[in-house]
Amino acid sequence: MAQAMPPQTDPLEQLKDIHLPGEISQWPAPGWWVLALLVIAVISWGGYRLFKYWQENRYRSIAGKELNSIYSRYQESPDSRIFLSEFQSLLKRVALHAYHRDKVAALNGELWVDFLDKSCGSNEFRMGAGQALIDSIYTKELEADIDQLLNLGHFWIKKHKRLDEPTGVSP
Repeated sequence: MAQAMPPQTDPLEQLKDIHLPGEISQWPAPGWWVLALLVIAVISWGGYRLFKYWQENRYRSIAGKELNSIYSRYQESPDSRIFLSEFQSLLKRVALHAYHRDKVAALNGELWVDFLDKSCGSNEFRMGAGQALIDSIYTKELEADIDQLLNLGHFWIKKHKRLDEPTGVSP
């Protein structure tokens, strides 16, 4: 006996209809919101730290400008004693701003230049042009290289370690 052939079926009829995706939301997924908040927090924190750094070190730029002003007055009227006096006064005011008053105010002579060297990791105040700060202002023959002192002053203003930074100087 002959087998009955199954009826011919259209294979396309077995396919299911296409399902369209759901409606796309106008709002991003929650993960993107979290990422955006993290980015905003990091940028805000970085901006705050940058502002604090600028604010804490603004005195350095002011002191550098004042040192240039002292040098300009010296060039107009070259009196080394006046330059040294104003130079010493400026360095002392900067040091009083960055360090405890009781540790800095009484320093003079060799102790003063030793402090200046230790606070910036140099030896130019004790061994170089900075020796003029020890007692030259009180001598008859003033020997001071004003240009080197100007460079040394700018170096110290930029490089001295503040009280909250590690130094060889005890606070």
